[in-house]
Amino acid sequence: MQKTILWDGLLNDTDEHCNVNFLSDAIMVRSEIEGWAQGMPIYADYTLKLTPAWEVQEFKINFHVKDTQHQYTLLRDANNNWTDASGRSHPEFEGCRFIDISLTPFTNSLPINGLFLPHGESSDFDLVYMDIVANEIRKEHQKYTKAGHHNYHFENADASFTADITVDDDGFVTDYPELFTMIQPK
Repeated sequence: MQKTILWDGLLNDTDEHCNVNFLSDAIMVRSEIEGWAQGMPIYADYTLKLTPAWEVQEFKINFHVKDTQHQYTLLRDANNNWTDASGRSHPEFEGCRFIDISLTPFTNSLPINGLFLPHGESSDFDLVYMDIVANEIRKEHQKYTKAGHHNYHFENADASFTADITVDDDGFVTDYPELFTMIQPK
């Protein structure tokens, strides 16, 4: 099964075209983001290889902010240890199963689909956060609460940012207030 999704960035003037392929042993994602963020031209393309439980196995991103190009590759093993493309270990990400990429709502789908939260239940966890505009990759702590069949409440570690996110039947963001809206699922 394959799903194609288009998102419109509301806070930043961006568009994203995302393809998700569900295979028997993995979920493969390929996406492109382009537009303007914080007054700078942005282009990013990323690929994710996920387990059927929505946990990251491999993450590759290539992005341009203004005229500067950046590229990252990270791999996660079955023990939640992370390495880069050269094999260098990244113990700061140990234990992280998910990734969150700024400028896309897609990565919200990883914990939404991977945590299997019952209505009213919450889960907080560490993940790898990729800030495209700042060119930073770091560990962050997040919390999701299932507020309804298609609704989740999101909080960052210190609750300085919260959002009530609406998703479709497949757990993909349809409305992330003031940040993203889905414009075409297929």
